[in-house]
Amino acid sequence: MQPWVRSLCVLGLIAFAFLAVSTTAAAFEAEDLPFGFGPQGWQTGLGLSQESVKSKGLLGYEKTGIDGYLTHGEGDQEAFSWFSGRKQVIMGNIGYSLELFGGNTQRPILSTFLSSTEPHVGAYGEFSRMYGTIGHGLAGEAQFSVSEVGEFQYSIIPYVQFQRQGVWRFSLSLGSSFGFGMSYQEPQEKVKLDITVVGEGLSMHVLLSLSEHPLTLGAGLTQEQAQVFIRYSF
Repeated sequence: MQPWVRSLCVLGLIAFAFLAVSTTAAAFEAEDLPFGFGPQGWQTGLGLSQESVKSKGLLGYEKTGIDGYLTHGEGDQEAFSWFSGRKQVIMGNIGYSLELFGGNTQRPILSTFLSSTEPHVGAYGEFSRMYGTIGHGLAGEAQFSVSEVGEFQYSIIPYVQFQRQGVWRFSLSLGSSFGFGMSYQEPQEKVKLDITVVGEGLSMHVLLSLSEHPLTLGAGLTQEQAQVFIRYSF
């Protein structure tokens, strides 16, 4: 069996498992993800997201969902895909989440760069605790190539965060590579910003949601490439 076929099978199992454990009805949302322009020319794609929310007591909730996209750049010979199943639980001031993912491009932050990698599967987990408006947490990510390369990468990410006209987070990345980052999320989630420095690479991402329209404007920048895009939900 070809590596990319094995990868697609794993992704399908992940999506099916998370749909099976979802106990409340939810609407599917399809997106052009993204329609934009970058160093590889025009980029178009189609994404799919689903999420269900279930109350857990007076101060808690549980979110379960899947995300994924299939996209293609003008100058590329192959398509790029990335899919995940995720679960997030908040109980009072404690929260944790788990995400299982797979694909042949890098795990997206706020935008989707076409960065070819070996087909892989992986997991991302996070635990956080808040004390009023200040909190801390620990995140971790690991991925394993399902091709003949068999490369393994991981990162451990401790962070602190506080709420001041939004949520600000400062993090440190340890593991296969070293770096640090800063992110911001506006209270209504209309504006999201992420800046990271890992190794010798700098990356910046920003998303702006237009609440009165089904549009999201975004931009990404690294030392090698830049990207602007529009996401349209329908």
